[in-house]
Amino acid sequence: MKESPKWYVEKRKRAQEMLKSARPAKYGSDIDLAVFDTEAPQHEKVGEISELSEAVRGASRAVGTREDEEHRSGTYFQYDNDVVYLKYAEWVKENLPGGLIVLNIDDAIRTYPWLERYWFRELPMQTDKYATYVAAKSVGGVFVWVKEGAKIDYPIQACLFMGTDQAVQAPHNIIIAEPGSKIHLITGCTVHPGCETAAHIAATEIYVKEGAEVTLSMIHSWGQNFHVRPRMGAIVEENGVLNMNYILLTPVKSIQMYPTVILKGKGARASFRNMILSRKNSNIDVGSSIIFSAEGTKGEIVSRAVIMDESIIDMRGILRGNKPKTHGHLECRALLLSDDAIARAHPSLEGRSKETEMTHEAAVGKIADEQLYYLMTRGLSESEATSLIVRGFLDADIPGLPPELQAEISRIVSMTAEEAM
Repeated sequence: MKESPKWYVEKRKRAQEMLKSARPAKYGSDIDLAVFDTEAPQHEKVGEISELSEAVRGASRAVGTREDEEHRSGTYFQYDNDVVYLKYAEWVKENLPGGLIVLNIDDAIRTYPWLERYWFRELPMQTDKYATYVAAKSVGGVFVWVKEGAKIDYPIQACLFMGTDQAVQAPHNIIIAEPGSKIHLITGCTVHPGCETAAHIAATEIYVKEGAEVTLSMIHSWGQNFHVRPRMGAIVEENGVLNMNYILLTPVKSIQMYPTVILKGKGARASFRNMILSRKNSNIDVGSSIIFSAEGTKGEIVSRAVIMDESIIDMRGILRGNKPKTHGHLECRALLLSDDAIARAHPSLEGRSKETEMTHEAAVGKIADEQLYYLMTRGLSESEATSLIVRGFLDADIPGLPPELQAEISRIVSMTAEEAM
């Protein structure tokens, strides 16, 4: 195997030194990563997804992974720290030879020396201790490179699967969309039913070049004692489009994320959709930030959450209008279904040009009595009526999704909401 390039080895060493004094995240609870010190076992590669155990396949199905790979352009499957399956769809090979590259990031760094220009550029490794941790200790992660003008019909699916107690999974993902290209990536993150506690610390960098379009849909399904700290930075150039969709439907011990997008080029656009079902004793801190750094840029952040049991959720959103003729909208809505749950909204707008327009809506409350009564007069029980309202609240149309994927996400939301009620 080809050795890692010198620049990579040196930067990893620097990150390891920085980790000794790295600062905690600005938001959310801090976790001691030293607690998670178990080394995950090696997992063998498979020729087909069907060769994985039923427990693994069943968990991955719940986060959108299709075993038949229908309506998918390719599949990346990482089990703990091993890439056990990586494959392109045949039509991609035949119709777009060389137009799409999907690799394990470790192989990509050894293959493409120019990745030095992208490695932790839009997500500085000194951002906080979790970003530094990935820079110092990452193993695996998906590298997606879409060549200029290549438009990929179906999504790439990437499953990041955990199965070892007290271990850390720390992938580093890089997505590069060259000018005029188009790609959709589904990342399903989940765990083995027998895995009780672990930590997922990830870093994702996205580079959307002129006129390109990237849609990233993240579906998370964790265990009750898992700690999750995904980090993300993105840049969108002139007339580029970035759509970010985040779905969390299962309990988690703690999660904190704060993806930041810089709209660098004129006419660039970004959209965030967060849909969260907060249950049991979950402590969730989800934020998004859009920085409007070029004229004529547009962006929106829409967060919807249903809060149950004794869970706590903080929904953050920051829009910074630095240039003229920029438009941003922020919406945070939460349904409280328990007197023991807590929901907090933290909208923030900042304008630095008299021609910027930033707006927001925020609401936290219970299900309206008239909605329940109406459905109950139609023959539904109170729990059935509540379940139906919750499914409708979370199952919103998501911009940028093909119809097949929208239907899959609607099915996952419906199934999970019904089970939770």
